[in-house]
Amino acid sequence: MTFEQFLNILRARKWIALAVFATVLTTTMVVSLLLPKQYTADAALALDVKAADPVTGQQIAGYMAPSYMATQVDMITSQNTALKVVDSLGLAQLPEAQAQFQEAAKGKGDIRVWFAESLLKGLDVKPSRESNVISLEYTATDPKFASTMANAFTQAYIRTTIDIKIAAAQQNNVFFQEQLKSLQSNLEKSQNKLSEYQQTNGIVGSDERLDVENQRLNELSSQLVGAQAQTFDAQSRARGGSVAPDVLNNPLIQQLKGQLAVHEAKYKELSEKNGMNHPHNLQAMAELNATRAQLNELMGQYSGGLNSAAGNSATRQASLNTALQAQKEKVLDLKSQRATLDILLRNVDNAQRSYDQALQRFSQTMLESRSDQSNIAIIKTANDPLKHSSPKTLLNLIMALFVGGLLAIGFAMLAELIDRRVRTKADIETMLGVTVLADLLPAENKSRRFGLFAGAKA
Repeated sequence: MTFEQFLNILRARKWIALAVFATVLTTTMVVSLLLPKQYTADAALALDVKAADPVTGQQIAGYMAPSYMATQVDMITSQNTALKVVDSLGLAQLPEAQAQFQEAAKGKGDIRVWFAESLLKGLDVKPSRESNVISLEYTATDPKFASTMANAFTQAYIRTTIDIKIAAAQQNNVFFQEQLKSLQSNLEKSQNKLSEYQQTNGIVGSDERLDVENQRLNELSSQLVGAQAQTFDAQSRARGGSVAPDVLNNPLIQQLKGQLAVHEAKYKELSEKNGMNHPHNLQAMAELNATRAQLNELMGQYSGGLNSAAGNSATRQASLNTALQAQKEKVLDLKSQRATLDILLRNVDNAQRSYDQALQRFSQTMLESRSDQSNIAIIKTANDPLKHSSPKTLLNLIMALFVGGLLAIGFAMLAELIDRRVRTKADIETMLGVTVLADLLPAENKSRRFGLFAGAKA
């Protein structure tokens, strides 16, 4: 279809097009005037996603999650928030509200839930794309009611977030309270076991006592080494008997040996001079025998003393060895006690640490359950709107002009399709498949023709 054919069709079907266009405009105007006026009140909330927990002082990681803003929008439009609005405004107790519920729901269901679902229909929540601000709009036929609902939903949403946090903290508080009883019982049992073990074994200061016993063990070990050396030395001296160097080198024995040599020389001299039976010779022999006997007795005494010293040293060595073995067993027993005591102390420390941590979490959850702080701030409070938000008459008329024009053209083309007419030589060429040789219509009438194309010849 050429543009000329399109214009001719519109000229031919202008009354149909005008009728459709006027109908659309008139209908739009009437509907816009008859529709009740709607008023929209808006409020704005800012969410501090970098807020720290008021109890612990640590930043809450959940605030930084990508889905956090979407979750908050869902919470605002949740039934729980709407129920809080119904309860805060006391809508379920109003006589006219109850009558409205009876008429709409026939008394079936919960009036609070019914009102909550009704209120949510006028609520529109939009999160900002580039900030942490949530816009909340409420539309109603009464401007005062619209602003009241918008403000009520903001307060109910803040209350809902606080209630959720408090409810979770209360549950945790109950859990830790129950755990504290068990942990306290475990701590008391561990402390009692430690105390009983210390009393049974007489342990006051395990580290000091073990250090003293170790020192005593070291001293006994040193004494035993010294006693072993002394015993070896004494036994070495005692092995020589009367000819031992200690016996021979004794000054008294050396003196007696000198006296014995003098008496032997005197006896020999007198024997040669006076004979064997001379009284002086006999006296010299008696003195010689007495000195020799005294020397032998003294040498025997010193030799026996060496044997006795060796025996005493061996006895002392055996005693020290016995004492050392006993001290070793004592130290090993103390170490065993200390190992058992360390286990008991470690059990007490672990039980105490677990109890302290649970007590800290219990105190923390108790404070959290009493905290009514939130990371949400109202940056805009809804006021009574001065102008209605719908219907928008001017916008509706602009849309009606566009839609009416399209419908007018559409109906004109539809009428042309139903009742096809020949209006231009192009129609003859298209419909009959022949070529138009001449156009006999005067030139001055060609600009004004919009009816049947006359004078065309094939």
